[in-house]
Amino acid sequence: MAATAVVPRTAAVQAQEPPCAGTVLQLSINETGPLSIDRFRFHLLLNGEGDREQAAMDQLNQRLSTLRLQLNPLVSGTLTVSSPTTSRQSSRVRVSGEMKRGNYNTLIQSVGRLPGVRLVGMQSIPDQDDSETLKQSLMQAGLRRGKQEAERTAKAIGAARVKLIRINRTSIGGIPRPMLKSVSEDAPFRPDEAPDPQIAVRMQLDYCLF
Repeated sequence: MAATAVVPRTAAVQAQEPPCAGTVLQLSINETGPLSIDRFRFHLLLNGEGDREQAAMDQLNQRLSTLRLQLNPLVSGTLTVSSPTTSRQSSRVRVSGEMKRGNYNTLIQSVGRLPGVRLVGMQSIPDQDDSETLKQSLMQAGLRRGKQEAERTAKAIGAARVKLIRINRTSIGGIPRPMLKSVSEDAPFRPDEAPDPQIAVRMQLDYCLF
């Protein structure tokens, strides 16, 4: 996805950019693209029940120990366990962690059989190497598109040449956008349906048309 804003103006000599003997054309270039999914961050809800609060907590702790044994071989890094939420006859915690994409089916099979465990969300995480490669690719695409737009504008106003005189790099950067997928029994999560994270590159390009 790409967007361009064109703002032609009469040239003015400024200290931060070379002088232009013609018309300065300012282009705001936005380029976005999808990233490869490297990992998933999963979110589980674990419940314990009992006829009183302590019994519910005891069952929750037992189930949490069993869940840890199932998850530890699959998880990259450490598990995050929230503080328990308790009521008179139930206790619950949220458990989250990261795993490689290839471990998804194993995780579902492992934890799906455990009592009191429910998958409540899944978050896609981009490949960092792919992020840098895509950022460079989007920047190059933006520069090509900016030059094409500048050449079309130059032709329209009768200018013979186009020269890039300034790139505003302060707004260049990758913005991965992992998205949380809600999960329910009616709408189970499938890894192939996970929304791809996005990266965006934004540039301000100044061209001299003369």
